[in-house]
Amino acid sequence: MKKLGKGLGKGLDALITYGEVAEEALNQEILEIGIDAVRPNKNQPRKVFKEPEIAELAESIVEFGIVQPLIVRQEGSNSYTIVAGERRWRAAKVAELKVIPVIVRNFTDFEMLGIALIENIQREDLNPVEEAVCYKRLNEEFGMTQEEIAKKIGKSRSHISNCIRVLKLDDRVLDMVSNERLSMGHAKAILATSDKDEQFYLAAEIMEEGMNVRQAEDFVRKYMVTADKIEEELQTKQKEQAKALKEAFSAYQKNLEALLSTRVNIKSTKSGEGGKIEINYFTKTDLERILSIIGNRAE
Repeated sequence: MKKLGKGLGKGLDALITYGEVAEEALNQEILEIGIDAVRPNKNQPRKVFKEPEIAELAESIVEFGIVQPLIVRQEGSNSYTIVAGERRWRAAKVAELKVIPVIVRNFTDFEMLGIALIENIQREDLNPVEEAVCYKRLNEEFGMTQEEIAKKIGKSRSHISNCIRVLKLDDRVLDMVSNERLSMGHAKAILATSDKDEQFYLAAEIMEEGMNVRQAEDFVRKYMVTADKIEEELQTKQKEQAKALKEAFSAYQKNLEALLSTRVNIKSTKSGEGGKIEINYFTKTDLERILSIIGNRAE
């Protein structure tokens, strides 16, 4: 481990945007430690690291070195977890660096997660789904309101709300958004339906046809109108069938009551394919009379 002194200078300007942590780090001691002693944070909100971007950063590191030290937490005598800077750590590995500059801070797991969430959001390193997950976690795990999140990261409240809503999409559609096959605009259009299979169908059609957001919105709107019309026609047909069945049963019931001279009730199953007939009798003599009628009718 090698001490590099205090003060980070302008090289850390970009990190200051993720809050007070980086501002405090300006006066923290910078150490140089072996890259193999550092490991990623398992709660890192960013799951997708684009290889071309990592390779580009690695080239910059080879030429200029790591200008912005990583912030890490010490886990043991020679083990550190990344709090902020995993992208630089990955690029440094590609660049085959043996040691990297770090600032060691004693954060709790909870603090590490909050810092990682906000840092990634403010750096705009996340895909739309990862960004949405960050907002949701800040809201649910850290108790931050959407208004507070918006103020913290410099976004509008409606942006936060719309991002979180996207998480209601089918997982297959979220995968398309994560891999940039669909945009957030496309995703918001597909939210017109809450049915997961319909969402996937719409997403697949939009992607296959290469629709822009406006075209996707029109396509979804027309699909929903058609779907609503089909649903309305189906409901009307079902009501007509139920009415016809009820009228038929009413006629059967009246005929049986006239034949047996007693009260009769016909109950149908939901499918209309089966059911049961209830015949009322009031005395033993009445029962024998009814059975006699039925028996004579059966002969």
